[in-house]
Amino acid sequence: MIDMPATARWLREVEADVLQRIAAAHCAFCFLDYDGTLSPLAPTPGQARPLPGAAAVLAALAESPGIRVALVTGRTVTEIRRLVDVPGIYYIGIHGLEICLPDGSFELSEHAAVVRAALPPIKQQIEQAIGKRPGILIEDKGLALACHYRLASRAEAARARETVAAVASSYQWRGVQIAVTHGHEVIEIRSALVHKGNTACRLLGTQGPLALAVYIGDDQTDEDAFELLPPESITVRVGPTPLTTAARYRVADPGEVLRFLRALLDCRRGPELAAAQAFEG
Repeated sequence: MIDMPATARWLREVEADVLQRIAAAHCAFCFLDYDGTLSPLAPTPGQARPLPGAAAVLAALAESPGIRVALVTGRTVTEIRRLVDVPGIYYIGIHGLEICLPDGSFELSEHAAVVRAALPPIKQQIEQAIGKRPGILIEDKGLALACHYRLASRAEAARARETVAAVASSYQWRGVQIAVTHGHEVIEIRSALVHKGNTACRLLGTQGPLALAVYIGDDQTDEDAFELLPPESITVRVGPTPLTTAARYRVADPGEVLRFLRALLDCRRGPELAAAQAFEG
């Protein structure tokens, strides 16, 4: 991991150079997290809504030649499509266990069965231990299990983290290939074999060796992608300092993400269209 204050620069300081690279790329593949990236963080997952105008920007990007767009999230594909319904983009759910392709076809990872079989008894143990504690929300995603504690006291949050980690550890000790990840006031049990990093790398590879990855995310689960994507990739961590990240750049909040995506769209439209728009303006 790289210490962000020492190495990751504010994107706005180098935005002109970054946009120049994106404009010159044969293909720009934009991977975008949802919660905390396109949507401000909310007290519960059900309350998180995309910023106004976000869906329109994604649609315009998806319609632009040489641009691919993927939403990469821990949510299910069904849920993220309900929140942001944009034709022609990739929807990557449960960190990569589910993928909806731009043509609407659906892929389920070969590793999904392992998690699906393991989660019911894990969920039962966790619910028996902490499921009724104040401020604790157990979210069953079918292929992942998340315990949210944003609304809990510090003591209850600590108890939730310890309980989930202990239950998961007992299954890991038995050889079940699950991983535990920590995010914004949430601890999650998911597949140890599929994550945002290897999923993003695989999809990037489908666009050929000249494709440039642009990956923007705010959570610890996005670090797998920051670390695994090619070194020339444009990787951006969303959030204030101090943070620790492998991303090369950072922005403060979803508002800055949306502004950058609009600038990215403009830079890919080409000098002739930009000149025409300036004339019309």
